[in-house]
Amino acid sequence: MNYRLKTLISLSIICLSFMTSYAQIEYSIQIEALKKSFEERTTEAIKPYISDSLAFGNYPSKVSIQILTQVFKNLPDLNSLEILSQKSGEAELEYNFTLLGKRTSKVLFDNSGKVMRLELVDNLLREEAEAQAALARQKQVPTPGALAEKHPFKEVSFNAPDGLMITANLYETGAGLPVVLLCHQAGYNKYEYADIAPKLNEMGFNVMAIDQRSGGSFGGQSNATFERAKSAGLETGFLDAEQDIEAAVNFLYEKYGKQVILWGSSYSSSLALFIGDSNERVSAMISFSPGDYFGDAKPSLSTVFKSVEKPFLVTSSKEEAKALSSLIEGAQLNQKQSQFIPQGQGYHGSRALWEGQEGGEEYWSQVTSFLRSLN
Repeated sequence: MNYRLKTLISLSIICLSFMTSYAQIEYSIQIEALKKSFEERTTEAIKPYISDSLAFGNYPSKVSIQILTQVFKNLPDLNSLEILSQKSGEAELEYNFTLLGKRTSKVLFDNSGKVMRLELVDNLLREEAEAQAALARQKQVPTPGALAEKHPFKEVSFNAPDGLMITANLYETGAGLPVVLLCHQAGYNKYEYADIAPKLNEMGFNVMAIDQRSGGSFGGQSNATFERAKSAGLETGFLDAEQDIEAAVNFLYEKYGKQVILWGSSYSSSLALFIGDSNERVSAMISFSPGDYFGDAKPSLSTVFKSVEKPFLVTSSKEEAKALSSLIEGAQLNQKQSQFIPQGQGYHGSRALWEGQEGGEEYWSQVTSFLRSLN
């Protein structure tokens, strides 16, 4: 065999080896199909690339397509999907979801290039099971006790800019003391703070808990503002409640002649950050479980974190913390701006502070330190 022929054969073997290796690690078609399924919220695009052996957790493989269907249907919008690395049999991906933020996990493939494991779905199912177990251990309503008897409230009312009357409970402990405004989460009312407000009184704060129009019955109590809005045919979405909070800030500022510490829970915690950033009558914000809850109707909270100069404390459950961190990422926080991540699983919203709530002490420690730092 002459030298030229040997060289050609060697080059052919090298090329064939390279092509075989490349074929083993190139999964962009499958990943693009996965991305399309997230976008279309169906399994149609990814189904041809699903291995018969794909299974999630303890569920049999025969229900994998049904599980995927529910995942695609119920997850928040996928903003981007990036391939971080590939090697034979696996690809590492970075997903970026609205609300959930960025998540990194692997997709495993069989020898034919079909998906035999989706770590993202495994992780989501595990987190959901943990969340359900944690929920079963949680207190479901506040339990006002001796402090509530020591610090009774009086009901007050005032009007929102559109004329709707807002109902609130005012826990007053001294005219010259700092003022905290408490705003509830979705489906709730001012009773969310029934055992939190008296404790804040004991710490030396005047406190007002309001019924926003976006809420409902909770803890055996109705939401008077919501009922009024419904009777008047007014909208009761999250953003419709923004004017209620603004009106409450004005009410307290005019009553006490001082800036207000604005405290929100879930959707209202996001509103607290938006309002607090621009309203000169707000001195600081406490935000339990904020997120991008408003779609295109408002900018992302990440813009607020980059611009706000006032003191704030933001916190959440541990599960929510990663998405919250992604919103804060890139912001230059000052010494009085912080995110608290609980050691335990934690809770969504201000319920983390209810009397007897497991792990509530670590939240109270952070809130107390933050409030003291404002003096």
